[in-house]
Amino acid sequence: MSAAPLRQPRPAVHPRTAPSARPETGTRTHLRAVQAPERGRSLLPFATLCVAIVIGALSAVLLLNTSMTEGAYERRDLKIEIAALHKESAAYLETLETNAAPASLAARAEELGMAPATALGFVSLSDGIVLETGKK
Repeated sequence: MSAAPLRQPRPAVHPRTAPSARPETGTRTHLRAVQAPERGRSLLPFATLCVAIVIGALSAVLLLNTSMTEGAYERRDLKIEIAALHKESAAYLETLETNAAPASLAARAEELGMAPATALGFVSLSDGIVLETGKK
């Protein structure tokens, strides 16, 4: 026999695992599949929705403001027209009252060749005759 000492085989150790990470009980851990981490949701749809809501709200406010402004201009124009019609109506009423005055009626009747009545009477519409009641 030879005088060289016998070597005992060393246990196989993976190069990435440290010897202290090995379990002390002598059993080897088995590899198992793990679930992949969940992907983070994108903020793009939420941001798009928020921007769309803001743009929609601003558009609605703009349309409302525009329609109210148009209504205000139309109301102003109608007030101006009403004021002009009131002035015209007042002028017509003044002309009517002036022409309806007794002195004005007498002057216009004389221009047409009429004379004052000497007697009062009534006209019978059924017969078409004038009924006199007496003198003035």
